[in-house]
Formats: sequence, structure tokens, C-alpha cells
Amino acid sequence: MRKLTITLILIIFSLMLSAELVDKIVAKVGTDIILLSDLQKELAQMQRAGYLDENTDPRMVLEEMVNQKLIIQKAKDLKLTVNEDEIKSMAENYLKKIKAQYPSPAAFSTDLKNSKLTESDLLQFYKDMLTEQSLIDQILKREITSKVSVSEAEVEHFYNETKDSLAVKPVSWELGLIVREIKPSEATKQAKLAEIKEIQNRLKNGEDFATIAKNESDCPSKEVGGDLGFVKKGQMVKPFEDAAFALKLGEISDIVESNYGYHIIKLEEKKGEEIRVRHILKMLSSTAEDSLRERQLMEEIRTRYANGESFASLAKEYSMDKESSEDGGSLGEFTEKDIPPLFSVQIMQTPVGEMTPVLENSGLLYIFCRLQEYPPRMYSFNEVKDQVRDLVLRMKQNEAYNSWIANLRKEAYVQITL
Repeated sequence: MRKLTITLILIIFSLMLSAELVDKIVAKVGTDIILLSDLQKELAQMQRAGYLDENTDPRMVLEEMVNQKLIIQKAKDLKLTVNEDEIKSMAENYLKKIKAQYPSPAAFSTDLKNSKLTESDLLQFYKDMLTEQSLIDQILKREITSKVSVSEAEVEHFYNETKDSLAVKPVSWELGLIVREIKPSEATKQAKLAEIKEIQNRLKNGEDFATIAKNESDCPSKEVGGDLGFVKKGQMVKPFEDAAFALKLGEISDIVESNYGYHIIKLEEKKGEEIRVRHILKMLSSTAEDSLRERQLMEEIRTRYANGESFASLAKEYSMDKESSEDGGSLGEFTEKDIPPLFSVQIMQTPVGEMTPVLENSGLLYIFCRLQEYPPRMYSFNEVKDQVRDLVLRMKQNEAYNSWIANLRKEAYVQITL
């Protein structure tokens, strides 16, 4: 059964109460019956979920309800069980979510009272719903999904038989990329290293670690004298962690380099597997000069391409995206909707075969190029193989399900009186 909101549940129970005097049996399934009010509940539920339209035949809905009764009966015959504790926990969570949608507990209680329901009724409804769904999932897995598979030959045959009806792939392009990270230059690194070495000398001369951290560190922890509190292994970057956990109480580390910059670490306390440390950080970050240097390089790459050098050779030499650079900068084939949205406007405005202007985002510089244009065409087998496999599998599972249900109907007594 489908999940229900509290509003729909209240509608359903109201329908049940109002239908008591005119209710009748519309189907018999073995020892179970389906009442007109049950069908009204299901139709109300479908309407609330947006699945009901003017063309929906109530008799078809009733047929599906009969099928569900048959499945539940078969699951019970096979003595399939559910995890009662898990079902109860899930039902209680559903109930909590429903209650949370009300402005107050009193409003929730009033709504229940007006519908002649109790909270226990609602909880039991969820438990019954989840139990049935669990049994249905188990038996369908046992009888259908675990027994149905598709071969590569079946997938390829279906593709060949239906490829003319598949959607046509629109115009596409082979998209090339050259990317550079704006990194601190060697001169920038040496300047920061000199700063941390000066701090190291001051510590060796006896100056207070926390005081220097407060005045000199580039980390926000400077406000508390560089104190990072207690940490466990796995919580810090590896070079920092290795150095910190190797220290003795009160010991100060040598200069440690990480991707953040240069650190000096002091071990303050140990508590089980945790340690409390302070650190002083001189952060390595790119400067305006570093950005200008990389931009000039990217502009030089654009000039060399315009003068006839191949995109592939330039990508292999300069691009920092290892995967695409090994393939000459090619990212593969893209339609317009597949092009990275962050740069789609610039890419599409640049003529095919030309490089885009240098683009920047989050410390990275990009050049894109639509290297080659492909006209509209049928999707190749390899392009849609996974989707076709899923489609063929669903079709075979549906056939197996229909056949299985037909056999269940033969085994059980089914009478529809609607």
C-alpha cells in the first residue's frame, strides 16, 4: 500500500464512517473481502496523490486491490515474517512526522477526535500498512526479481528492433578542457617558510606558545591561543596528525607542511585515544601575482592554439586535470543540456573550434573548446545500453508478475461483484 498523509487518513476514515449504512462487499478473495468503503479509501488516496483522473476506471483499481490481497495471502501461506520491532519503530516515526506538521499537540488531538480516531488507531494503521508492504516486497523479491534476468544478447536484440523509435540524439560536441590551479609560487612559499622559521626561533628562545599563536597564527584558533581542543586520529590532515600524535606531553614539533601551509604544534594533554593540541599556522595562499602568472600562461596557451598548435598537445603539456589531459583534454561528447551549467553560456557563445576566454572559479582557471560538432543521429547501442537493459528487465519482470498473479487467481477463489 502507498504511504498516506494524516489528512488523507482522516478523509479515508470519514468515508468509512459515513459509508457504514450503505457499505457492501465488492470482491471476495479467498477468505478475505473488499468492501465498497475499501475501494472508496483507495480512490481517495489516489486522488490525493495525484494518480486519479477522469479516465481512471474504479474496476481496474479494484483489480489491483484483489492482486494485493492475493499477494498478502500467499506471503502468509509461505510463512513469511516481518521484523516487528522495526515495523513498530518505523510506524512511530511516521506518527511523529505527522504530529510535527500540526501547530500544537492539541490541534492534532482535536483533528483525531473530530474524525472519531485515537492516536492508537493511527499507529496501528501505520503498522498494518508497513507490515503489508514488507510482506509484498519480500514475496515479489522471492518470486519475481530474484528469478528474472536479461542477457547482453536480449538487450542488443531489443535495441536493434526498436532503435528507430528511440529518441534522436540532438547536435553534440566533443568538449575539450584545459584547467590550471592558481597555486602559490615558490617565492610565496619561501616567504611563508621564513615567517614560520622566525616563529620557531622565538619559541626556542622561550616565548610563550599561546601568546605567539594569538598574535601570529593565520588560523581562527588564534583567538584561543591556537588551541584545537581534543582530537582523534582521522580528524586532521595526515601530515599534521602524524606529527601531533608523535609528540610527548609539552613537546613542540618541528615545522610541519600540509596543504594549508606551515604549522608548529604543541601537545598539551592526552586522554585515552584523544590528544589536545595547539598550533601556529602560516597559511599558504595564492597572491595576486600568482593569479596574474597563471592567467598570463593561459592566455599564452590560447595564442599558441590560435597560431596552429593542437589542443591535444597543449592539454597534455599544461592541463592539471590528469584524466582528461591524458586523452588530449577531451571530456567526451556533450549535448547542450549536458554542458557544465556554470560555463554553458560562454561555451555555447564561443564558435566551434575556438577556445573560450579564460574562465575562473574557486581558484581554478579554465579554457574550454568545442573541438568537433556531431549532427543529430540515433543513439548508439553503447550510449543507451544501460537504459535499454533496465527497460528490458522491467518488461520481463512485468510479464513474470502478470503470469504469477494469473496463477494465484487460479489457485484462490476470486469473485468481483462491482
